[in-house]
Amino acid sequence: MSTTIQQLFHKWATLAPDECLSTERDYKFKLRILPDVEKCNSLTASRLIITENLETHLANRRDHRRDLTIQLLNFVLLTIIQHCAARQSSISFSFTELGTIATICNGLRSKPHPHPAIAALDAYIQLLEF
Repeated sequence: MSTTIQQLFHKWATLAPDECLSTERDYKFKLRILPDVEKCNSLTASRLIITENLETHLANRRDHRRDLTIQLLNFVLLTIIQHCAARQSSISFSFTELGTIATICNGLRSKPHPHPAIAALDAYIQLLEF
């Protein structure tokens, strides 16, 4: 069964509500801005990630919103790497023809995904479930 980006974000919000809070719509999430990752003046600052169109934007190379989508996914990737480091969990990536596979703790592997952030999120969810 193929897991969509929306399902991964929903699962993340369910498993770690302190890290990712869902808003009034199912597919909008607020990720806290980490001071170690991005400078900001507020300890409660967050970045809104709208997931319902991420797959479409990633697939459409001519879409001007693709650059913003890549920036948001890179922010997600940095957030997950930060959380893994805080839990003293290693994370590594392998790149195949099918996509990127993330491995956390030498055993929790993601399915192949088109972007490292989604692969990392897939593996990170397994870590949260473990």
